[in-house]
Amino acid sequence: MYFNADTIKVRERDFLNIMGTGVLYLFSSPALHQMNVTYNDTSGGKVHFKYRNSLLVDSRPVIVAGDSTAVYVSCDLPGIYSIDLFLTDQLGKTTSRQLIVQCFADQQIKTSLTARLIDSSQVDNWAYEFDGSGCLKPDGKIVAYHFTVNGNEMHTNVPYFFWTFHSRGEQTVSLYATDDLLKLSDTTTIKIIIP
Repeated sequence: MYFNADTIKVRERDFLNIMGTGVLYLFSSPALHQMNVTYNDTSGGKVHFKYRNSLLVDSRPVIVAGDSTAVYVSCDLPGIYSIDLFLTDQLGKTTSRQLIVQCFADQQIKTSLTARLIDSSQVDNWAYEFDGSGCLKPDGKIVAYHFTVNGNEMHTNVPYFFWTFHSRGEQTVSLYATDDLLKLSDTTTIKIIIP
C-alpha cells in the first residue's frame, strides 16, 4: 500500500474540502480488485476520513473497489496527528502505513474598504460605491460582507455596495466579513467628508 502523499495538510473544519488539499489517494500494489481499509485513530477523534461520502469509523473496515481509492481527510482542531492506516487485500495480506495530518488554524480575513464618489449631479445627493474586494482570505472563502453606513447595517454576498448620502458632513462607513467557517474578520472603518 502507498499514498499519494505521506503528509496531508488541511485547514481546521474544512469538511467540504474547500481548500482542495484534503484528499488522500490509497494505492494497492500489486493491483488486487478488492481491499478493505481500517485506521487506528490516535488523534482522539479530531481527524475524520470519508469514503464515498460515508464517514469511516476507527477500527471498522470498509471495502473499497479497485486498486486505488480517494479518501477525504478533515480535522476539527489545529495540530499534527499521526494516523495508522491498514490495508487488507483479497488474499488476506495486511500492510500498514502511517499518515501525518497537519491541521492548520483558519486564518482570519484581512479587511479592506475603499470609497468612490460616483455621482453628485443631483442636489443633496452624493452617490458612493463602497468596495471590499481588497479583503484577503488566504485559506477558504469569504461568504458574506457586512457594511455599516452611519449605523445602518447592510449584508451582502458580494464585496460591492452602493449608498446615496443626502446630507453634508462626516459620514462613517465600516466593513467586516464572514468566512466559510462563519468566523468574523476585524472591522475596518473609513470616514467620508461631504462638504
